[in-house]
Amino acid sequence: MSALICGSLAFDTITTFPGRFAQQILPEKLHILNVSFLVPTLRREFGGCAGNIAYTLSQLGGEPLVMAACGSDGLDYLERIRSWGASTEFVCEVNDHHTAQA
Repeated sequence: MSALICGSLAFDTITTFPGRFAQQILPEKLHILNVSFLVPTLRREFGGCAGNIAYTLSQLGGEPLVMAACGSDGLDYLERIRSWGASTEFVCEVNDHHTAQA
């Protein structure tokens, strides 16, 4: 039996930051705050509530049906979902927007 999983599909951008933000954001210098930080590594992962739940359910032998939206950059995500043997018939592709990112 299939389970309908409603929620988000998103790309998670993961960075590493050497040090602590507390060393960069100083209360006495808030008037010249610069929010640019050196991040030596950057990677993109598949995320979003519906994507994560559907993946886990498929790994447990279930049959997820994902109901969510993705943007014009979501083809890799759709292919990933299909690679589990899951259907993407209820995923709405919104071609003039990007997939959610966090």
